[in-house]
Amino acid sequence: MRWLRGLLVLVVVALGLAFGALNDGDVAINLHYLQFSLSTGAALIGAALVGALVAGLCLWLAVIWPLQRRLRRARRDEQRAVGTALEPVEQDRA
Repeated sequence: MRWLRGLLVLVVVALGLAFGALNDGDVAINLHYLQFSLSTGAALIGAALVGALVAGLCLWLAVIWPLQRRLRRARRDEQRAVGTALEPVEQDRA
């Protein structure tokens, strides 16, 4: 299964390189204070990577982080419940 993952990575990298090579026209990027020129393929691949990173960050902030907090709280509550259940019961000495 590991070799299949490696093969898939190689295919995706090869497709990305072919995509970048076939889209060799220049595009001007203007970020107010920073201006530069890239090939169309590099600009599109860069935009896709930035979009994937922003989507991953949004997913982590909106879904994963709250679920991790809930899981930590549930584990802490469970440990407290188990700890109080194992405490010895004081008997009245009358």
